[in-house]
Amino acid sequence: MQNHRAGENTTIPFRNERYFCANGVWFFETRGGYQKGPFVTKQEMESKLLLFIQEQKLLNQTSRERL
Repeated sequence: MQNHRAGENTTIPFRNERYFCANGVWFFETRGGYQKGPFVTKQEMESKLLLFIQEQKLLNQTSRERL
């Protein structure tokens, strides 16, 4: 069962894992549908995914400050 996330008051959207292993290497998918990778280990992929998320938050914050 899926739960509401902070700030969500509407119908819960479909969610799935955004990372996967194919042919022994790891990838993650962005909300835009792009795949990032390959990464040799799951730990490397997780590290890059966290960095990607931080970068996106910074970009969103910068965009809001310009308005």
